[in-house]
Amino acid sequence: MTVRELGPDLSLHRGGDGNLPPEPPLWRRALSPRTRDLAWATLSPPLLSAVAGAAPAHWPAGTLAAWRHWLEAADPAALPATIDELAGGHVAFPSDPVPGPGAPHAQDPASRSLRLGRHAERLLHFALRHMEGLTLLAANVPVRRAGAHGIRTLGELDFVWREQASGDVVHWEMAAKFYLMPGAVAAPTLHDFVGPNMVDRLGDKLGHVVGRQLPLGRTPEARTLLGHVVDRSEVYLLGWLFYRDGQVPAGLDGLGIAPDHLQGWWSTLDGWRARAAARPGLRWCRLPRSGWLSGALVPASGTEEVDALYATLALRFADPRHDHGWRREAPVMLCELEPAGHGWWRECSRGFVVPPGWEARAMARAAEPARQGVQTLADGP
Repeated sequence: MTVRELGPDLSLHRGGDGNLPPEPPLWRRALSPRTRDLAWATLSPPLLSAVAGAAPAHWPAGTLAAWRHWLEAADPAALPATIDELAGGHVAFPSDPVPGPGAPHAQDPASRSLRLGRHAERLLHFALRHMEGLTLLAANVPVRRAGAHGIRTLGELDFVWREQASGDVVHWEMAAKFYLMPGAVAAPTLHDFVGPNMVDRLGDKLGHVVGRQLPLGRTPEARTLLGHVVDRSEVYLLGWLFYRDGQVPAGLDGLGIAPDHLQGWWSTLDGWRARAAARPGLRWCRLPRSGWLSGALVPASGTEEVDALYATLALRFADPRHDHGWRREAPVMLCELEPAGHGWWRECSRGFVVPPGWEARAMARAAEPARQGVQTLADGP
C-alpha cells in the first residue's frame, strides 16, 4: 500500500494552537516533502512587512495564485530533491528547461549543497524558472571588480528577474532564517532576535543585506554583467521567529515584522515538559535541521513519548565529554504533533528546547553593539 493510497486524512486539520486557517496551507498539508518545501519557499508568509532602507519582496499580480494552482497539481517527482534525498546521494534531478533571455547568467545555485539556506535558494530558483508573469534573468551570479591589486569579488546577486507586465527588472536577495527572542524585552529591536547557535542576529543579517548585498545590483559591474539596469532591489526574507513559551511581545509591528509571520515557542526542558503535560493526546518528534522549513508530517513510528524524549534531552544537555560542547549548548527543535489519520501525525506547533544557561548567553549576545554599517558599493570602491 503506498502513501498516496493510505496517507493522512486531509479533513483533519485542527491547529494545535487554534489559530490555523480552516484548511492548512500547502506547505503544511502536502503529502510529499518536496511539495511542502517548495510551497514553503514560495507561499509561506514573509518575516518582514517593512524594511528600513529597502523594500520587502513584491510578487507580480496573479503570479502566486497561478503558481499555487500549478504546484497543487505538480508531480513531486518533477520537483527539486529534499536535503535528505541529496544527502542519500541517489537523486535523479528533474529536467529543467533553460530560460530564454539571460540564460547564460541563470545557474542553479549550489544544486547539491546540503546547507538549509542553499536549499531554500534552490527551491526559489526552480520556482522563478516556472512561474507565470516573470522571466528569470540571472541567479547566483558573482559580481567582480578590477582594481589596482587585481580582481576581487564584491558578492553575488541572488536573483534577477523581469516582470513581464511592466518590464521592470527586479533584484532579490534571499535568506531563510530562524531566530529566538530571549527573555522579556520591554522595547524589542531586531538585534534581540538571535540564532539558535548565537552566531548571527536578525538586525545584523538585515543590515548586511540592505547595506552590502542589495547595492550590488546598482554597480556598473552588475549592469555590464546583466545587460540591464535594475529597477527595484528587494529583500526576500523567510523563516520562523520563536518566543519564550510562545508569548509574543508587543511592539513588533514597529520593527517591520509581518503580523502573520511564522512563529513558534522556546522553553527550558522543564518548561517544555509542563507544556506537554498540559496538552495530552499529542505526540512529539525531534525535527532535524533538514526539516526546519516546512510543516512536519511523520508516521507514528517517527513520534516519541514525552518521558523518553525528556530523558534523551536531559542526557544530551548534561553530556560530560569535552568535545561535545555543541551538544550541551545547542537548542533542539521539537515538533508537537496531532493525529492526521491512518497512523500519520501532522505538526501543530514547533519550538526549541534550550539547555541550561542558554537564555543568559543569548541575552548577552543580543545586547552586543550592532555591527558598524558597511560601505555601499554602488558608487565605486
